[in-house]
Amino acid sequence: MTGQSKKSIIISVVTLFIFIIAMISVSFAYYTNSINKTGNGDSSIGTAKLSATFTDGDIIQKKIIPGDTFTKTFALKNDSTVSMKYKIVVKDLVNEFISFEDITYVLTDDAGYRKAGIFPKSTQALSDELTLSGNTTRNYTLTITYQNTAVDQSPDMGKTISGKIFIEEI
Repeated sequence: MTGQSKKSIIISVVTLFIFIIAMISVSFAYYTNSINKTGNGDSSIGTAKLSATFTDGDIIQKKIIPGDTFTKTFALKNDSTVSMKYKIVVKDLVNEFISFEDITYVLTDDAGYRKAGIFPKSTQALSDELTLSGNTTRNYTLTITYQNTAVDQSPDMGKTISGKIFIEEI
């Protein structure tokens, strides 16, 4: 084998390898999540089967004072014919509050699901493991409240909570 034909074989193998990697990358990108924001502040996140549409965006970012309550609403749609298992999670969570146990949440859906608790201090699931049947849409409301207590809450003045609501498929 001459030096020129060895070089041609190596170039052919490298070119084929690059082509295969490019095809895998394109295929993987097709199945990953996509986020679309519309002009009215709505956003939707989804895979080929499960998608979430947020009425006022998927970002939580609030400076709150004792007694404040705010809500986030979103719909989760299963476009497939099979049931999907998932959890509702807050990712990239920053909770600056010292009295974090005074911040509570209630997560409800239009099928009767309800979970209440202390809003997390770090990234964790807000829901139990849930199942959404095929070709079904479920509407959720997440209500976050900063409880007004008899204890001095002044150390938390100017503190914020922030994070991103995320649907984690199981």
